[in-house]
Amino acid sequence: MEQTMSNVPSRRARLAHAAKHAELWNAGKKDEWVASWRTICPGEVRMFDPVGTEEKRGVAAATSDAFDMFQSILRIKMITVQVNGDEMAWVCENVFRTEPDVQTAYSIEIFAWDEAGNLLIKTYYPMPEHVGPDGDPYAHLLDAAGEEHGRSNEDPPPRIG
Repeated sequence: MEQTMSNVPSRRARLAHAAKHAELWNAGKKDEWVASWRTICPGEVRMFDPVGTEEKRGVAAATSDAFDMFQSILRIKMITVQVNGDEMAWVCENVFRTEPDVQTAYSIEIFAWDEAGNLLIKTYYPMPEHVGPDGDPYAHLLDAAGEEHGRSNEDPPPRIG
C-alpha cells in the first residue's frame, strides 16, 4: 500500500502561529508576523476576505498586503482557536480605530489545507448588504481613515458590531 506525504502544517505549528498572530499584529511587527504566516503556508494561498467578495490569491494578499492596509487602524483580540483535522478556525474581536470613530466587529476565520499544503482562507464578518463580489468590502471601515488610505472622508462609515 502506497503511503502519501501530507504537506499540511502540524497541529502544533498551526497553534503556535495562532498564539502569536494578534500579538505580532498589534505590535506592528510586520516581518515577524509574515514569517509566522509562512510557517503554515507551504503551498499556494487562496482567500475570500470576506466570503462573498472576489477571491484573492497569493501569500502576499493574505499577509503583507493585509498588514499594510489595516495594521495602522486595527487591533485584534483572539477569542478562541480550534484545530480539527486539516482545518483551523478562530474568532477575533477586531477594533477599528479611525478617530473619532471606534468600531468593533467580530470575525470568524477558517483555514483549510489540502494534501499539497495549499491553503484556503475564508473570513466572515459584518459588512453592508450591498457589497457584492465586485464591491469593496473594506470601504465602510477604511472611509473613516480618510486620506491616510487615499479615500474620501465625506460620508461617515456605518456602525458595525
